[in-house]
Amino acid sequence: MGPGYSLGGVAAALGLGTLAAWLRRDGTALSGDGGTEAPLYLLRGGRMFDACEAGETLIDCLFPPPRPDGTDIGWEAVAGRLRTLYPSLPAAGDAAPGRHAAADADLPDLVLACAGPSLRVSLAGPGAEAALRVALALRTRAVDRLAGLLADAPCPVWETDAAGRVTYANARYQALARAAGDAAPLPVDLTPGSDSESHRAEAPAGAAGDRWFEVVSRRNGEGARHYAIGIDAVVRAEAAQRNFVQTLSKTFSYLPTGLAIFDRNQRLVLFNPALVDLTGLPPERLSTRPNLMTFFDLLREKRVMPEPRDYGTWRADLSRLVAAARDDRYSETWPLSNGLTYRLTGRPHPDGAVAFLLEDISDEVTLSRRFRNELELGQSVIDAFDDAVAVFTATGALALCNAGYRRLWDTDPEALVADATIVDATRHWQHMCRPTPVWGELRDYVTGFGERAGWDADVALADGTPVHCRIEPIHAGATLVRFVPDWQGVQRQERGVRRA
Repeated sequence: MGPGYSLGGVAAALGLGTLAAWLRRDGTALSGDGGTEAPLYLLRGGRMFDACEAGETLIDCLFPPPRPDGTDIGWEAVAGRLRTLYPSLPAAGDAAPGRHAAADADLPDLVLACAGPSLRVSLAGPGAEAALRVALALRTRAVDRLAGLLADAPCPVWETDAAGRVTYANARYQALARAAGDAAPLPVDLTPGSDSESHRAEAPAGAAGDRWFEVVSRRNGEGARHYAIGIDAVVRAEAAQRNFVQTLSKTFSYLPTGLAIFDRNQRLVLFNPALVDLTGLPPERLSTRPNLMTFFDLLREKRVMPEPRDYGTWRADLSRLVAAARDDRYSETWPLSNGLTYRLTGRPHPDGAVAFLLEDISDEVTLSRRFRNELELGQSVIDAFDDAVAVFTATGALALCNAGYRRLWDTDPEALVADATIVDATRHWQHMCRPTPVWGELRDYVTGFGERAGWDADVALADGTPVHCRIEPIHAGATLVRFVPDWQGVQRQERGVRRA
């Protein structure tokens, strides 16, 4: 790859040369009091309350700027970083006079000595030179650490000059370059005037590791720095999502129900052919991904939704409609001017999306209306009978009764909170009639199983009016009970009593 790919020596030389010049700018300050040991810091009660310029320089080496505003770097933090060079240096709270040898024999010892009420931290050796050697050691370690981090990074990192030539590359990029041969392993092309760009690039065939990368390029002077992040998992997820959407689209294409799915930003992301058939909206228009408001405007223009009394207010309330759909509680029936009836239902989807289902329920509505008319017709027919009629299901529930039943027994089963049963009915009949075993037999008959035959019985109301009962089995195990009161017989008896 050539010498341009070596980071440690170049960076260390540049960084340390700059540091040395910085430390030499005021040698008298570095030397402190001019003794053989340069005072760096003064401690009192385990806290650092003063530092000379050399000490401040070491702090900058230990905690390279820029630092967040308001950062308070005390002796505890400084001692923690210096401990990499001076392992025996105690914690801030345990600071005491003593001499601490460096792990590297070429570095001066660190001395903690009493200075009145304070503790004086200094380096053993000629003032500026001792501080410079420690600063160089700290900066060298920092540069080596950064070089190691870049070299061992699992992501490709490289730098190019103004001509696009690679001036530095870490091991991961070099592996890709070997697989690419003479071609660039991950092409980059920063737009003139742009400081930062990103794009996707495919690794060369045969390269180990990730196949797809997101390459971020940032301008650096005349050249640029480039960072590539493996995104194979993202690419696979996107492909799986596309396949899933295609599968859903194929499945939805066979549904007779119109489907419109809107994302969290209320943009149409999916629709099926049934929606086009039911609404008459052109697929080209739906493919432009209209928002929810525009979608309902299109339905209104096509007269596929009933005209609101106040469309402006209805549009303003559309957010309420979406919220109801996301809570799975939105459903409306739309009777249209062409005689059709549509039902629109909202269903929540993950991540704030919402789906609307549009169904043509015209046949269902017509069937329900016809069924309701037939029920009303049947009810009117039995209401025309003079006899009292009641029908009980196989489980004993009262299915229907006529007006004659309500008049005879002075009751309205529909007004009851719970459904009336044969037990409730016979109790009521027993209360309004003279004692008879018929009601118990009738209860057993209604809820009984097996073959059944019709039978007759006679009972009498409390006032003596005779009532003839006809009990007959009908379809599905139900029972028809017919009551025929003999009002004329009562009248004859009353006339005979009056003649006597």
